Amino acid sequence: MKKTNSEEQVLIGKVGSPNGLKGEVRITLYQHDSTNLKEGKVLLLKHARNQKGKGRADGASGDISAEVQRVRYQKDRPVVKLEGIDDRNAAEAIRGLEVYIEADALEPLPEGEHYVRNIIGCRVIDVAGVAGGAEDVQNAEGAKGQEIGVLRDVIQNTAQSILEVETPEGKTVLIPAVDEFMRRIDEEEGIIEVELIPGFF
Repeated sequence: MKKTNSEEQVLIGKVGSPNGLKGEVRITLYQHDSTNLKEGKVLLLKHARNQKGKGRADGASGDISAEVQRVRYQKDRPVVKLEGIDDRNAAEAIRGLEVYIEADALEPLPEGEHYVRNIIGCRVIDVAGVAGGAEDVQNAEGAKGQEIGVLRDVIQNTAQSILEVETPEGKTVLIPAVDEFMRRIDEEEGIIEVELIPGFF
Protein backbone atom coordinates (compact mmCIF):
# COMPACT_ATOMS: atom_id res chain seq x y z
CA MET A 1 0.00 0.00 0.00
CA LYS A 2 1.09 3.59 -0.50
CA LYS A 3 -0.07 7.07 0.30
CA THR A 4 -1.86 9.06 -2.36
CA ASN A 5 -2.77 12.72 -2.79
CA SER A 6 -4.47 12.73 -6.19
CA GLU A 7 -7.31 15.22 -6.59
CA GLU A 8 -9.24 13.58 -9.45
CA GLN A 9 -10.93 10.81 -7.50
CA VAL A 10 -14.45 9.40 -7.57
CA LEU A 11 -16.26 7.78 -4.65
CA ILE A 12 -17.48 4.30 -5.63
CA GLY A 13 -18.18 2.52 -2.34
CA LYS A 14 -17.24 1.66 1.21
CA VAL A 15 -15.19 -1.07 2.89
CA GLY A 16 -17.30 -3.44 4.95
CA SER A 17 -16.48 -6.26 7.32
CA PRO A 18 -13.56 -8.70 6.98
CA ASN A 19 -14.27 -12.01 5.31
CA GLY A 20 -12.23 -14.92 6.63
CA LEU A 21 -8.70 -14.80 8.00
CA LYS A 22 -6.60 -13.91 4.94
CA GLY A 23 -7.35 -10.20 4.61
CA GLU A 24 -10.38 -10.25 2.32
CA VAL A 25 -13.00 -7.54 2.87
CA ARG A 26 -16.57 -7.05 1.73
CA ILE A 27 -17.16 -3.87 -0.25
CA THR A 28 -20.48 -2.07 -0.64
CA LEU A 29 -20.66 -0.43 -4.08
CA TYR A 30 -22.82 2.66 -4.44
CA GLN A 31 -23.31 1.81 -8.13
CA HIS A 32 -24.43 -1.79 -7.71
CA ASP A 33 -23.61 -2.91 -11.25
CA SER A 34 -20.26 -1.11 -11.31
CA THR A 35 -17.42 -2.87 -13.12
CA ASN A 36 -14.69 -0.84 -11.42
CA LEU A 37 -13.63 -3.67 -9.10
CA LYS A 38 -11.16 -5.66 -11.19
CA GLU A 39 -7.83 -7.34 -10.59
CA GLY A 40 -5.08 -4.77 -11.08
CA LYS A 41 -7.27 -1.73 -10.38
CA VAL A 42 -5.88 0.65 -7.76
CA LEU A 43 -8.40 1.67 -5.10
CA LEU A 44 -7.96 4.73 -2.90
CA LEU A 45 -9.07 4.30 0.70
CA LYS A 46 -10.10 7.36 2.70
CA HIS A 47 -11.78 8.15 5.97
CA ALA A 48 -15.37 9.31 5.81
CA ARG A 49 -15.77 12.91 6.96
CA ASN A 50 -16.77 11.84 10.47
CA GLN A 51 -14.13 9.10 10.85
CA LYS A 52 -10.79 10.88 10.58
CA GLY A 53 -8.10 9.35 12.73
CA LYS A 54 -9.84 5.99 13.16
CA GLY A 55 -8.96 2.54 11.93
CA ARG A 56 -5.98 3.14 9.66
CA ALA A 57 -4.21 0.02 8.46
CA ASP A 58 -0.76 1.63 8.50
CA GLY A 59 -1.25 3.98 11.45
CA ALA A 60 -0.56 7.05 9.30
CA SER A 61 -2.78 10.06 8.80
CA GLY A 62 -2.79 10.27 4.98
CA ASP A 63 -4.93 8.39 2.49
CA ILE A 64 -3.73 5.05 1.19
CA SER A 65 -4.05 3.15 -2.05
CA ALA A 66 -4.00 -0.57 -2.71
CA GLU A 67 -4.15 -2.70 -5.83
CA VAL A 68 -6.96 -5.22 -6.17
CA GLN A 69 -5.40 -8.68 -6.16
CA ARG A 70 -8.57 -10.78 -6.31
CA VAL A 71 -12.34 -10.29 -6.57
CA ARG A 72 -15.07 -12.83 -5.94
CA TYR A 73 -18.75 -12.52 -5.07
CA GLN A 74 -20.93 -13.75 -2.21
CA LYS A 75 -24.65 -13.26 -2.81
CA ASP A 76 -23.84 -10.65 -5.48
CA ARG A 77 -21.70 -8.65 -3.03
CA PRO A 78 -17.99 -8.26 -3.89
CA VAL A 79 -15.36 -9.74 -1.60
CA VAL A 80 -11.95 -8.25 -2.38
CA LYS A 81 -8.34 -9.08 -1.51
CA LEU A 82 -6.22 -5.92 -1.52
CA GLU A 83 -2.47 -5.55 -1.75
CA GLY A 84 -0.95 -5.27 1.74
CA ILE A 85 -4.07 -6.45 3.58
CA ASP A 86 -3.00 -9.96 4.48
CA ASP A 87 -4.82 -10.93 7.66
CA ARG A 88 -8.04 -10.31 9.53
CA ASN A 89 -6.54 -7.59 11.76
CA ALA A 90 -5.43 -5.56 8.75
CA ALA A 91 -8.84 -6.05 7.14
CA GLU A 92 -10.57 -4.90 10.33
CA ALA A 93 -8.38 -1.77 10.40
CA ILE A 94 -9.74 -0.53 7.06
CA ARG A 95 -13.39 -1.29 7.83
CA GLY A 96 -15.55 1.77 7.16
CA LEU A 97 -13.09 3.53 4.85
CA GLU A 98 -14.57 5.01 1.70
CA VAL A 99 -13.38 3.59 -1.61
CA TYR A 100 -12.35 5.93 -4.41
CA ILE A 101 -10.85 5.38 -7.84
CA GLU A 102 -8.90 7.70 -10.11
CA ALA A 103 -11.29 9.42 -12.51
CA ASP A 104 -9.31 8.39 -15.59
CA ALA A 105 -9.50 4.73 -14.49
CA LEU A 106 -13.31 4.64 -14.32
CA GLU A 107 -15.05 2.00 -16.40
CA PRO A 108 -17.86 3.17 -18.72
CA LEU A 109 -21.32 2.94 -17.17
CA PRO A 110 -24.29 1.23 -18.82
CA GLU A 111 -26.61 3.47 -20.80
CA GLY A 112 -28.80 5.53 -18.51
CA GLU A 113 -26.36 5.44 -15.58
CA HIS A 114 -24.31 8.46 -14.46
CA TYR A 115 -21.33 9.14 -12.26
CA VAL A 116 -22.16 11.62 -9.51
CA ARG A 117 -19.23 13.86 -10.44
CA ASN A 118 -20.83 14.44 -13.87
CA ILE A 119 -24.22 15.60 -12.60
CA ILE A 120 -23.28 17.87 -9.69
CA GLY A 121 -24.44 21.37 -10.61
CA CYS A 122 -27.33 20.19 -12.78
CA ARG A 123 -30.62 22.06 -12.49
CA VAL A 124 -33.34 19.90 -10.92
CA ILE A 125 -36.75 20.29 -12.59
CA ASP A 126 -40.07 18.97 -11.26
CA VAL A 127 -42.12 18.03 -14.34
CA ALA A 128 -45.20 17.45 -12.15
CA GLY A 129 -45.15 21.09 -11.09
CA VAL A 130 -45.83 20.50 -7.38
CA ALA A 131 -42.81 22.50 -6.19
CA GLY A 132 -44.82 25.40 -4.84
CA GLY A 133 -43.37 28.81 -5.60
CA ALA A 134 -40.70 27.42 -7.92
CA GLU A 135 -39.89 29.09 -11.23
CA ASP A 136 -41.64 27.71 -14.33
CA VAL A 137 -39.21 26.48 -17.00
CA GLN A 138 -39.24 24.29 -20.09
CA ASN A 139 -36.66 21.87 -21.46
CA ALA A 140 -35.20 21.56 -24.97
CA GLU A 141 -38.21 19.51 -26.09
CA GLY A 142 -40.62 22.18 -24.86
CA ALA A 143 -41.91 20.20 -21.88
CA LYS A 144 -42.71 22.45 -18.94
CA GLY A 145 -41.88 22.06 -15.28
CA GLN A 146 -40.83 23.96 -12.18
CA GLU A 147 -37.19 24.44 -11.25
CA ILE A 148 -36.47 23.28 -7.70
CA GLY A 149 -32.80 24.25 -7.56
CA VAL A 150 -29.29 22.95 -8.25
CA LEU A 151 -27.89 19.53 -7.36
CA ARG A 152 -25.15 20.00 -4.75
CA ASP A 153 -24.52 16.40 -3.70
CA VAL A 154 -25.79 12.84 -3.85
CA ILE A 155 -25.97 11.13 -0.47
CA GLN A 156 -25.02 7.51 -1.09
CA ASN A 157 -24.43 5.93 2.32
CA THR A 158 -28.09 5.04 2.82
CA ALA A 159 -30.35 2.27 1.50
CA GLN A 160 -31.10 4.48 -1.49
CA SER A 161 -29.31 7.44 -3.04
CA ILE A 162 -30.71 10.87 -2.15
CA LEU A 163 -30.39 14.03 -4.23
CA GLU A 164 -29.35 17.05 -2.16
CA VAL A 165 -30.75 20.08 -3.96
CA GLU A 166 -30.12 23.71 -3.07
CA THR A 167 -33.05 26.04 -3.83
CA PRO A 168 -32.58 29.64 -5.03
CA GLU A 169 -33.41 30.71 -1.46
CA GLY A 170 -30.50 28.67 -0.12
CA LYS A 171 -32.65 25.95 1.43
CA THR A 172 -31.86 22.25 1.07
CA VAL A 173 -34.36 19.80 -0.42
CA LEU A 174 -33.72 16.04 -0.22
CA ILE A 175 -35.22 13.91 -3.00
CA PRO A 176 -34.91 10.11 -2.98
CA ALA A 177 -33.38 8.94 -6.27
CA VAL A 178 -35.98 6.21 -6.80
CA ASP A 179 -37.84 5.19 -9.95
CA GLU A 180 -41.03 6.71 -8.55
CA PHE A 181 -39.50 10.20 -8.75
CA MET A 182 -36.65 10.06 -11.30
CA ARG A 183 -37.58 10.76 -14.93
CA ARG A 184 -34.57 11.92 -16.94
CA ILE A 185 -30.94 12.99 -16.55
CA ASP A 186 -29.33 14.95 -19.35
CA GLU A 187 -25.67 15.69 -18.62
CA GLU A 188 -25.20 17.79 -21.78
CA GLU A 189 -28.25 19.94 -21.05
CA GLY A 190 -27.37 20.04 -17.35
CA ILE A 191 -30.85 18.99 -16.25
CA ILE A 192 -32.28 16.37 -13.92
CA GLU A 193 -36.03 15.89 -14.31
CA VAL A 194 -38.04 14.49 -11.42
CA GLU A 195 -41.76 13.95 -10.99
CA LEU A 196 -42.77 14.61 -7.41
CA ILE A 197 -46.07 13.76 -5.81
CA PRO A 198 -48.53 16.31 -4.37
CA GLY A 199 -47.66 17.12 -0.78
CA PHE A 200 -43.94 16.35 -1.21
CA PHE A 201 -43.05 19.86 -0.10
